[in-house]
Amino acid sequence: MGKILEKQRKFSDESHDAFLEEIKTLLEKVVELKNQGKEKESNEVMQEVKMWLDKKVEQFEEDSKADALVPIERSVFPKFGEPIAEGEKICLGVLKEEEKEQYLAVKYEYSSMKGAYKNVEFREGTWKDFIEDNTFVCSIYEKKSNEYVGYCSIVNLAKKELELAIELKPDKCHKGYGSEALRLFMEEVCKVTGRQYFRVRVEIDNHASQGLMKKLGAYPNGISEFLLHGEEIEKFQAEHKDMITDEIRSVAAEFCMEAEDILGYVLEYRIDMEKM
Repeated sequence: MGKILEKQRKFSDESHDAFLEEIKTLLEKVVELKNQGKEKESNEVMQEVKMWLDKKVEQFEEDSKADALVPIERSVFPKFGEPIAEGEKICLGVLKEEEKEQYLAVKYEYSSMKGAYKNVEFREGTWKDFIEDNTFVCSIYEKKSNEYVGYCSIVNLAKKELELAIELKPDKCHKGYGSEALRLFMEEVCKVTGRQYFRVRVEIDNHASQGLMKKLGAYPNGISEFLLHGEEIEKFQAEHKDMITDEIRSVAAEFCMEAEDILGYVLEYRIDMEKM
């Protein structure tokens, strides 16, 4: 139970009920230990309850501050095509119109609907998502060759929590480009907007991205629905128990959940620039 206290959780409306259930379970444990005459253990669990409540208050205060945040205007960032940062291995620049096909090629590599990319309207719609006013997207270039490596972005500038996204060309993964790109990108966004917290969503079987999150100092912050919702998740969990591996069990434990219950969701990570 102590591991639970080390984890940060996202207290959305859905997780609020889970939070209350966890408190109830802990309080029942307190009563059980007292009845067994285990006063010391009972006090330890009661301390856990207090720490859980403190986390709840802390999250509530953070959410209240977020409610007061003014949506970010795209105009505060550099213009399309302008360079913004340079590191040891990579450089960042705001996306260019002439890179359209390179962006679409990267999106295609990681898409679960590859057949849709044969449709011109779908491709145009995907590109439009990159250049809309509520997004901020940067190209990642290999410093030595100036070759296009991939992109990183803020998914929606109007959201209270800025969500990061990153995708690299498959042959450019596992070379340290991703972590350096996100650090530079977050530093630039933080400098321009003052925002210090970022949200990242990762699939439960994407262990490479989970490793990247740990490298950046991100911490577990709950789970959320993505492609599946409500009863669809329950059906998926019932039909795909065979996909549970030791790695997924380990991930579930980090998020204070059972492996069977985490299937169908995506992981939520939170990055605090002050702690990097």
